[in-house]
Amino acid sequence: MPEAMATTKRKFYKALDSLQNPPATATRPTEPAAKRVRRSTSTTSTVSRNASAPNTNNVKGDGTARPPPNFSPWSHETFLARLKTFSSVSLWHPKPEAISEVEWAKRGWVCVDVNTVACRGGCEKRLVVSLAFAERTSIEQRVDEAGEVHDEQDGVEDDGSAMEDALVERYRALVVDGHADTCLWRKAGCKDDISRLQVVRPTVWQPELRKRYQSLHQICDAIRDVKLKALPHDTTSSLPTERLLADLPADVLGPPGEEQPTPEDSLKALEIALHGWRGSEDSGNELLHCDACFQRVGLWMYQPDYKPAHSSSDDDGGDSATIDLVEMHREHCPWRNAGTQKSAGSLSGLNACYILQRVVSTCAREQRRRSEEQQKGGQVADDDVEQGEEGETPVSPAPSREDVERQDKERESRLKKLKSLFTMKRKSAKPVIATAAR
Repeated sequence: MPEAMATTKRKFYKALDSLQNPPATATRPTEPAAKRVRRSTSTTSTVSRNASAPNTNNVKGDGTARPPPNFSPWSHETFLARLKTFSSVSLWHPKPEAISEVEWAKRGWVCVDVNTVACRGGCEKRLVVSLAFAERTSIEQRVDEAGEVHDEQDGVEDDGSAMEDALVERYRALVVDGHADTCLWRKAGCKDDISRLQVVRPTVWQPELRKRYQSLHQICDAIRDVKLKALPHDTTSSLPTERLLADLPADVLGPPGEEQPTPEDSLKALEIALHGWRGSEDSGNELLHCDACFQRVGLWMYQPDYKPAHSSSDDDGGDSATIDLVEMHREHCPWRNAGTQKSAGSLSGLNACYILQRVVSTCAREQRRRSEEQQKGGQVADDDVEQGEEGETPVSPAPSREDVERQDKERESRLKKLKSLFTMKRKSAKPVIATAAR
């Protein structure tokens, strides 16, 4: 009896324990605690968690975006950031095309001082790029020999240009060799088409055009009386600005803002925006700014009542008071230079201004075509309704009984012929008579 009672108690406590524990733990084999700790801290599990988790390498702990790496020759944004350091005319003086600011920016150099470039974030090398020595030597030789031998002046100038060409070739080699041996910019640089502007994709040119157009509305008072010189409009490829403003979809240019601009201001703002300029203000002065070459144009110099401090009586001010929207860009700017834009296919040999005008004109034509089709479709529907109400549309008479029977017989005959094509006749097998062996 005591053993039976003990067995009953063990069964009771076992059943009570199974009720207190969840069923999943009863069927799932448990692992030792040490093994679970090792698996959670192992390198394999860490790599798998990083692979499955979203990529947050470009986000800091506080949620702000990390700066791009220094060596990113594929990035158009980092290239423009380096090129922007050369935009100050007080720090960087114009250089020949072979050693222009574009070539230095393609190889990771930034302007840090007067005619001084450095590889920031890389090998930290610094170079002074100056052609003043060749110019100064040439000037001194001409002054010394000008009073004695006038026929040798051309030779002196040739010697100065030869010295300048030699310096250009030397700096051209230093664009690459100026980096340290271990620097990545010494091994590779940006491609030749890194300056190309994306002015064909609607997801790119539409928001950019909208941003420039709306920024120019903020300075409409400064551009109202300014004379502009734009690209000529070819009716076969590009439309006039008036038609573009009327035919473009409303969401391309966006709402004009709180203050409703006049049609003249809207036309002038769209004309300037199509050439890559946006409006900005600096110390209370209105400017035109290009985000591709970082050129800035002060609008106060092109107002009708502006009088320059050093003006001659021979200057009538006709062309000087006109803003050439293409030539005002820097020489290497893709809005002006087709070689920098490097477009392919049917757009080869065109700068960004020509390409954007063609793309926007195509968008406007397509929008006009769709609107005309909708209007025609609405007119046809209205005409049908009016004809139905007036009873002008002829009503077909109902078929007679003989016609219905004739159509049914024709239908049945066609079905029989069709059924006969899919019917397979099988040959009947001859019965096999088994003869009993005698």
